[in-house]
Amino acid sequence: MRGKNVVTRWEVWEYDVWGNDADGYEVNDRVCINHSLEITLNVTVNNPGTPQEFASAYPTNRQIRKALLIKPRVKLDLDGDDVSIYVAAKKNGYPLGDLLCVSHGSLSPISATAEKV
Repeated sequence: MRGKNVVTRWEVWEYDVWGNDADGYEVNDRVCINHSLEITLNVTVNNPGTPQEFASAYPTNRQIRKALLIKPRVKLDLDGDDVSIYVAAKKNGYPLGDLLCVSHGSLSPISATAEKV
């Protein structure tokens, strides 16, 4: 599976944020700005050649930045898991948005969800 890609679909959420550097930040509200953003991910083979071998995928920082319209100079602090990514600015913890995978139940190992009817 090395060198393969997987096409995924994501919901992209941006935040209405209250607060400041001194007191911290709080997400007041959030809005979905894209219900079905397609992102092609590189597949990684983990534990190759062993009985525990499995394929996984995860968006690159560049793909995350593009989805949330984040400038390159902002260093990212990522939280969540393989299908729910919460993004904040590393410098001050300012919440920037989140990405939720809607095409796959898991990306580690990769397993698609049933299509919505």
